[in-house]
Amino acid sequence: MSAWETIENAIVQAVQQLTLGSSSLLATVKGRTARDRKSLVTAVGRELLPAAYVLAVGRDAGDKATRRPGAPAFNVLLATRSLRDDDEARTGSDDVTGMFDVSEKVAEALQDLLVDTNRRLLLVDERSIGPDEGTIVWEQRYVLRRQSEISAPTFGGVALAGSDSEAHVELGRLRRAVSAFSFPGIDGVFERNVGIRERPIKWSGQLRAANDSVLNNIESNIEDEVRDGEAKTMVDSWGRSHQMCVLKSFLRCGRRQRDELTGESLQDFEIEFTQLGQ
Repeated sequence: MSAWETIENAIVQAVQQLTLGSSSLLATVKGRTARDRKSLVTAVGRELLPAAYVLAVGRDAGDKATRRPGAPAFNVLLATRSLRDDDEARTGSDDVTGMFDVSEKVAEALQDLLVDTNRRLLLVDERSIGPDEGTIVWEQRYVLRRQSEISAPTFGGVALAGSDSEAHVELGRLRRAVSAFSFPGIDGVFERNVGIRERPIKWSGQLRAANDSVLNNIESNIEDEVRDGEAKTMVDSWGRSHQMCVLKSFLRCGRRQRDELTGESLQDFEIEFTQLGQ
């Protein structure tokens, strides 16, 4: 199975599983070939509604400097209808599922969806695109970014930043200390190796938690490690083990925020470690 088909199937399956109350959220969920918008809007409006089309639309812009391809891009078209009026198609009623409910639940299900083991789906934007009175068609655009860091880094066997956070590990310079000397009239410098010195290691990214209480607890645990100053083993997201690391500082970068889609508590951060030995 191709990567495109794997991604399309994963998105279709995630949307098909959505419910509203005890019933399925959508009556129709299909993967469709991307064509001009007018024909797609017409086609989705003829389906048993509410309906969703999943469309592979190509790739976004890649890195021109290194000639790397961009991330795969997918659109999701959503359609709802009311035979009475536009307001009901938008907000819903006892017997009509409105676009507000449909678009919100689909976005929540697809945002951060892990596909094909290391691709994460990210919502780019969404908007209403028509078409007729009583029918609403909504377009959501997504890209899939490959995740080089799937597992959370640990310190002393604990995912210190939390399992849902984004924590990127940067290894600093490994330095060898020497004692250098020379003799008059003799070219060159003589060195005596006196061992490896400490190496800086930094975690940076964004702490993410379901609510403020959980995030407060994560921050408190990090600050406790700063106070203790105990040397522990750090394992990064690629499974590399770094022994004798001490947590030196914890910096909150900017103010605490909220995720616009999920309402999660967010805090950008930097943590600095010093590796004392090998």
